[in-house]
Amino acid sequence: MELKKLAVQELYVLTELFDYNNVEQMISECTHDIQNGIIDIFVLYDKDVLIGELHVMYESDDENYAIRGRRAYLFAFRVREDFQNKGYGTYLLKTVLAVLKEHGYCEFTVGVEDDNFRAIHMYQALGFDEILLRKQEEYQGNAYEYNLYLRR
Repeated sequence: MELKKLAVQELYVLTELFDYNNVEQMISECTHDIQNGIIDIFVLYDKDVLIGELHVMYESDDENYAIRGRRAYLFAFRVREDFQNKGYGTYLLKTVLAVLKEHGYCEFTVGVEDDNFRAIHMYQALGFDEILLRKQEEYQGNAYEYNLYLRR
């Protein structure tokens, strides 16, 4: 398995894991955020098969989410369906957390929807046990409601 950061010219591969309503908008937004150092997108490959992705935000207008150099917000965590329940997601998450710790990050946040029991269990097992806030947002016409969990 290989963990890597996506380059902007590789962003199209994310469509393998999520059905975006507007692919061009996603690529434009991610390109801007990567080029400006706001996010990185980590991906996990097994040979040439994309297994999973995890986006990391380093700065936010809301410090509950991210504070550059201290707190990183993890989002858009996806694992290809035929690779789920095999430890790949946990491996991806633990590996990205280790990379972030090497760069001085000591706090991490994740947003998890109430009905995503598998994710809630995995995050709690890894120390995400404090709920900071309840949030509602919309992305490409889809509404999301979730709890923001913190790991210190």
